[in-house]
Amino acid sequence: MTVLVCFLAFGGARISANVQKTVGLEYGKIDSSPTHQGGPKTPIYPWYIDVTNNVITMSATSCDYTLNLYDEDGEIVYTVFVPTGTTQVILPTTLSGDFELRFETSTYYYYGYVSL
Repeated sequence: MTVLVCFLAFGGARISANVQKTVGLEYGKIDSSPTHQGGPKTPIYPWYIDVTNNVITMSATSCDYTLNLYDEDGEIVYTVFVPTGTTQVILPTTLSGDFELRFETSTYYYYGYVSL
């Protein structure tokens, strides 16, 4: 089964591995100090990814990310480094349940929810 995920600046959604669906995922800032106010100066364009059988396929990443999966208690259950130019990430098949999926840098992240 294939799931199509759309990373957007606003609007999070939960996706499930047994329903093909395009969803918008939220953009967030890690640095929320008073000197770093406001959002990005340029629009954030959608980032489409495909999740099929615990494999994430996407267009080549434009920077290094850390992919973290958080469980329902907010604990990181899986993490992997995603270098610039990556087009595919394979998640362990032992992962099962509902997770928050986050592609993180040192200053921002994209996130949404997935059921594996």
